[in-house]
Amino acid sequence: MNLSDYQLSSPRYEQLSLRDLLEARDLYHVFLMNHPNVVGTAIGRYRIRNKDSWPRGSKTKGTHGTYARTMENSEVREYSWPAILVFVEQWMERSDAARAEGALLPKTLFLPDGRPIPVCVIEAPKQSVTSITAPDIRYPLNNIRPGSPVIARVQGWEYVATVGCLVSDGHKVYALTNRHVAGDPGEVVYARLGGRLRRIGTSSTKQLTRAEFTKVYPGWPGRDTFVNLDVGLIELDDLESWTTDIPSIGKIGTMVDLSVHNMSLSLVGCRVRGVGAASPNMAGEIHGLFYRYKHSGGFEYVADLLIGPRTQSAKRSAAREPKFETLPGDSGALWLLEPSADVKQDTTGNPPPALPLAIQWGRNMLHSREASRPQSFALATLAARVCDDLSVDFVRGWNVDQPDTWGAIGHFSIATRTSVALSSRLPKLVSLMRNNARLISHDDATIIDGDFKGMGSADFVPLADVPDFFWKQRIAKQGHARAMEGPNHFADMDQPDEHGDTLLQLCRNPANINPAFWVAFYDSVSDLLTGENITEQHRGLLPFRVWQLFDAMVDFARRGKGAEFVCAAGVLTHYIGDACQPLHISYLHDGDPLRPFEHEFQSGKRAGQTETRPLGAGVHSGYEDEMVSLHREDILDGLLATPKTRANELITTGADAARLTVEMMRATFKRLPPMAIVEAFAEFDGGGKQRAEHLWKKFGKKTLASMQDGSHLLAVLWESAWKTGGGETKVRSVKAISESRAMAICADPDFVPSVGISRIDSFLR
Repeated sequence: MNLSDYQLSSPRYEQLSLRDLLEARDLYHVFLMNHPNVVGTAIGRYRIRNKDSWPRGSKTKGTHGTYARTMENSEVREYSWPAILVFVEQWMERSDAARAEGALLPKTLFLPDGRPIPVCVIEAPKQSVTSITAPDIRYPLNNIRPGSPVIARVQGWEYVATVGCLVSDGHKVYALTNRHVAGDPGEVVYARLGGRLRRIGTSSTKQLTRAEFTKVYPGWPGRDTFVNLDVGLIELDDLESWTTDIPSIGKIGTMVDLSVHNMSLSLVGCRVRGVGAASPNMAGEIHGLFYRYKHSGGFEYVADLLIGPRTQSAKRSAAREPKFETLPGDSGALWLLEPSADVKQDTTGNPPPALPLAIQWGRNMLHSREASRPQSFALATLAARVCDDLSVDFVRGWNVDQPDTWGAIGHFSIATRTSVALSSRLPKLVSLMRNNARLISHDDATIIDGDFKGMGSADFVPLADVPDFFWKQRIAKQGHARAMEGPNHFADMDQPDEHGDTLLQLCRNPANINPAFWVAFYDSVSDLLTGENITEQHRGLLPFRVWQLFDAMVDFARRGKGAEFVCAAGVLTHYIGDACQPLHISYLHDGDPLRPFEHEFQSGKRAGQTETRPLGAGVHSGYEDEMVSLHREDILDGLLATPKTRANELITTGADAARLTVEMMRATFKRLPPMAIVEAFAEFDGGGKQRAEHLWKKFGKKTLASMQDGSHLLAVLWESAWKTGGGETKVRSVKAISESRAMAICADPDFVPSVGISRIDSFLR
């Protein structure tokens, strides 16, 4: 179905317009609003029971059911005629309704000129109490985009909403979301990036709550009716971590601009797709317009669109679509109109883009006697109306080439160059890793292109970023996320204890590279940001993760498990990549908490007030994302000079692997002092490419040298584990393993389990 006019099968109703249906509902406003069995109404098209026959050519010719019509057992067909949809608490047969005075709903309403208006009665009792708690939410690593979650803290509770889109008033850029989460002007709004809660901006004075129907749609009837809008804007602190790219949608066209002049019933049945924080891929259909979801104090409240599951006929053409569901946390989601099947590709051969249509602000849970649980429906406001009322324009094309994480460039670059450093002493290992190179990383062209969007939801994730995109970022219900994966990626090696000693200094003694010593160290210090004890989730153990993986690689080689060896070697590249980057191994990872400064708010409720922020806040993204991404070709070329392993470098134990990792960390700190990076970042007033060039000029060559250290150490660890385990004789096949096999191995929770510092000792030899 599309936006073209329908060829209706009933001449009696084919001329009815959207305005005619609104007028009829308005005339019967009091009757419908006060009817004890009515729970809501909408403007739409008559819903035909799925089992009813079609007008011509049906094998079940003449079938016409009289049983309860529900949203589950009915659909909008090509010949469905205009109608007022009336949702009732309970279906009543005429014989029952006759005995209940006033319970019978008419099949037809009449306009003053005598024209009949069909009434389609649907049994759809509402669920009176629904959860407001967001389920498992998938948080981004470092880029916020439409569909990402934002967080507000109110009275000790965290509320989650979805970023709908970016908009601009010509001076500033804002994130559009729900007003009830954004809060009053000046309220601080947060996002969780890379596992850490981070302030992203404040709620703007630009907000919408509700509006009179006749003012939103001048000339259309709607007495005592309000259109719910519930939209707020977030005034953003920094645009560098934002992008308008939506991985699951692709190219986006211009916004659908609907008004009283061009809005029609042809919207009903159109296929739409939504992107929510809790439901990242909602494939839906418009079931009704101006859905009246409640009445209070003599007033009715309507939503522009009622969106629900695709009907049976639509499902046949999209059998692989996920089941429609919208959850708490999806409020604010952007809904896009999908192009109809008869719209052809453009002149460049690209498919037509999806068009921004509406912003979700709520949901209704409607029951059906066919379903075991209620079905969720999205309530949405037309986006063009919202932008017009707020005097903002939809923003497209902002930071669309922004990589999802430094790892997409840095980790893949280090991984793909490890083969350069492998010696020829173990030819079977060289063949095995060469044949599986594309499982571990990408080729140069792909890395240079930098298109790593949506890896967190892809069927296959290259092994070099499995720790980020498969173990950290997968929604828990998919079964692959690991709660304690986070601390395996870092270690604050430069935080001093009460005596001024750091882990980097203390671990000059190899005996101190053991979990018990580190636990005692963490017990003796406090979190520099909060002053509180450091929680298990924030006690980094990066060298011990390397130890654990080295032991696993030796074991897999000894047991002849070539596929498992490849997977362990592949994910090891991620942690070594983290270990050779200074801001992954420093308490200065996102600025200096010991040198705070006062940021003054310029507008909103908190205008004139100040907030304490660490010096250089945002440096992690500026250094590891912007700088590395901008110079990825230079990095790939430079890594070709990574030196090959020497025989006297090989080791035999995981303890030695951890020791070599700490030694590489020490060399990284000497070459790239984290404080110097923080200060260089803080002293530069600009952002984007200019700041990235500023950092590269100061630290580019030294960063490349540290990445060469990472590729070289990886090669040493691969060769050492393979030789220690006897892989040259024990592993029979060096053929490439399939992507599905690799993902199945990584999905197994017993494959190199992710644990905290207090438990890691039991996994080490």
